[in-house]
Amino acid sequence: MSGLFSHAAPEPAGGGTVADIRATVGVPADVVDAFSGFTEHLHLWWPGAELSVWGAGSFFDLEGGVFVETSAEDEEAVWAEVIEREDQRDGHRALSLLWRHRPGPFPATAVELSFTGVGGAAPATIVDVVHGGWPREGGPDDLRGRYERFWPLALGRYARFMGGAV
Repeated sequence: MSGLFSHAAPEPAGGGTVADIRATVGVPADVVDAFSGFTEHLHLWWPGAELSVWGAGSFFDLEGGVFVETSAEDEEAVWAEVIEREDQRDGHRALSLLWRHRPGPFPATAVELSFTGVGGAAPATIVDVVHGGWPREGGPDDLRGRYERFWPLALGRYARFMGGAV
């Protein structure tokens, strides 16, 4: 019956995107330290055994506008490029990444990270990850499903690194 009226919106084609992946964690640190722990100390908590080109022995770093993995043999794989970085001083920071996938030539997606301070007696920050731009047609080995499982695991490792309970 959708075609009954001449002004009815057309049915969407098979393309487009699917729902974003969302994950959240709280850490016992102020926004500045939480952001620093995520961006400057990535190599200390990133779960390389679960998401890596070369495995657990790789070194992960977010420097110079790119998120890069370096193998033990100094090979590099660029995972993401920083699109925007917000260093606001009002209890909020954000990072936007153009996320490239390994393995294979799957289209890039977008990862948005938000760090929001929580008022209270002790400093705390809520970290939100939104990973979007997933094509409707799926991907190799259910790539979206892998990230749906990965982000809560990664944030759990990050929270433990920052001294939080998971």
